[in-house]
Amino acid sequence: MSFWIDGPAETDEQRIELWRQQFPFVTAEVFATRAADFDGDYSPASLGALEELILVQLPDQNSMMDRAALPFVKAAIGYLGETLRRAGGGGWVWGTGQLAGMPCVAFGVELGLPPLAPLQRVIEAVQIRDGQQFARLRSEIHAAKAAHRTGDGSDRLTALVVEVVQNYGYTCTFTADDQLELAGNGKPDWVLNLANLRRTVDQEPPEQWPAMIADHLSTLLAGIDLAEEAPLEFDDFDRMRSLIRTRMYPENMEDAGYPIVSRTLAPGLVQRVVLDQVNTIIPVTYDQLSHWPIPESALFELAEANTRGDGLVEVTDLANESEENIVGLYLPDYASAHVCWLDAYPVAGQWGSAFIVPCEGSVYVHPLNGADAYVTVGTLAKLAVAAHAERPAPVSSSVYWWHDGTIDLAAAVNQSLEALELYVSPEFQKVMEDIAEKADEA
Repeated sequence: MSFWIDGPAETDEQRIELWRQQFPFVTAEVFATRAADFDGDYSPASLGALEELILVQLPDQNSMMDRAALPFVKAAIGYLGETLRRAGGGGWVWGTGQLAGMPCVAFGVELGLPPLAPLQRVIEAVQIRDGQQFARLRSEIHAAKAAHRTGDGSDRLTALVVEVVQNYGYTCTFTADDQLELAGNGKPDWVLNLANLRRTVDQEPPEQWPAMIADHLSTLLAGIDLAEEAPLEFDDFDRMRSLIRTRMYPENMEDAGYPIVSRTLAPGLVQRVVLDQVNTIIPVTYDQLSHWPIPESALFELAEANTRGDGLVEVTDLANESEENIVGLYLPDYASAHVCWLDAYPVAGQWGSAFIVPCEGSVYVHPLNGADAYVTVGTLAKLAVAAHAERPAPVSSSVYWWHDGTIDLAAAVNQSLEALELYVSPEFQKVMEDIAEKADEA
């Protein structure tokens, strides 16, 4: 057990995974209760306000040793480290050598910057007290990025991607931000979007990037080759039946000009029917559906039955400083689908459940049972914004309300440079008022 993480961990990999899961909740809760005027958005521009807050909360170095200050210190290093990680790329690692025993940030190797322990930088800020320590960090990372950017505007990730696909016989052309047009190798030209890959590698140490990128692209390209050599017989519904699944997508997801079988469950939350081909997941189009002996409504029922038939997902209670009741549901490709049957999990409260699905693979749920919902919905909103902005396969930054098998919008969330704003729906506002009234009667 370490102060920085809540839970047992035997390896550094396990320690840093627990840290990455837990620090967003700790940070959101501590800042909400001890620094209500600090609405951090993890942008480099917010580091000045963070340092000001640290100097107020920690008036001298001795104050950092006060046990009552430790939750704030933990939140501060989580926010500082994550902001620097996003600014410079790279990932969280568990420190070794002189940095042993604490979470650290390892930047991309192309920046030439050593691993950074946020705790050390907070200590320096408290000791020096000039209010400029984090600004210097920000400038250092900006200068390193500028010095190592290539002539065509690409970065290390795109360089690694180009190297891999060229080894497969493709030529590459930059078409837009994080998009490459691939040609050659005897196949029609196609566009490779790097957005999800970039989010994936950003979660890991830079030294792991080459292997991760090579594995991702080899799987993708092998799937393309297999689809060409042994194409699916889409018109044969009996063969397609067992492959049909469902999951959630953002409402603005591009469909490449082919109308996709989908339906909106709540604003910003769209359910699609897909075909699971082991290495790839492809959406079902209305053209394909027109050749199948099944109506659209029955297709969604089949997709949900197949997905749920694969079994329930992993459930984890998330610990944080205020002991808010938040449960995480995890499954790499289909966790989002399980918001349709939250009654299968121990998460339904007297007024249903508030939940977020910021990205595919992770769903966070709070049973609505009492007045703690006011604070917890805010925590969920902050987590939704952060995870939606950085994790692969983003879905929605809104908070939703599950009740009696129905999903409605609880609150739309907008993150500006100044604040995190929640726009609570009229229906959910009535629920919150009912919860408050029952709490007053108790």
